[in-house]
Amino acid sequence: MAKKVVTTTNAQYFMPQIGQAVRALLKQGKNVVIEFKEHKAKRSLAQNRLLWVWNQEIANHFREHFGQENSSEDVHEVFVRKKFGVKVIQAGNEEPIIVRKRTRKLNTKEFCEYLNWMEQYCAEYLELMLPQPDDLYHLAMYGETNNVSH
Repeated sequence: MAKKVVTTTNAQYFMPQIGQAVRALLKQGKNVVIEFKEHKAKRSLAQNRLLWVWNQEIANHFREHFGQENSSEDVHEVFVRKKFGVKVIQAGNEEPIIVRKRTRKLNTKEFCEYLNWMEQYCAEYLELMLPQPDDLYHLAMYGETNNVSH
């Protein structure tokens, strides 16, 4: 049986299916492992879009104020390393490599915290106020169900 995310809206539908699957395996004499854990959504598309809008805005700022030609990918690399640091991986006698955290593995809450950090960092250290496109900013920071004015 595949993983299922059971919510208050779909529980009535999935619970009987899960029960049937467990009973079928037990009837075949197989042991069953059941694991319960809180579902944490991965970053949202709105969060990802806002991140890349901001990375480009920061790259533009670096070009205009410091004469530096950086791509949005360059900015992403620098900011992720600045926020999360790096780790060195040594495998046997091979040359060590330096890796950084992958933002694609952040859940929506962690990604929101990262976006908040970026916004504060840019305001404080770069004197750059990042744009807050109304629809995109609110979707990224507050989710689709909240209409929060800022």
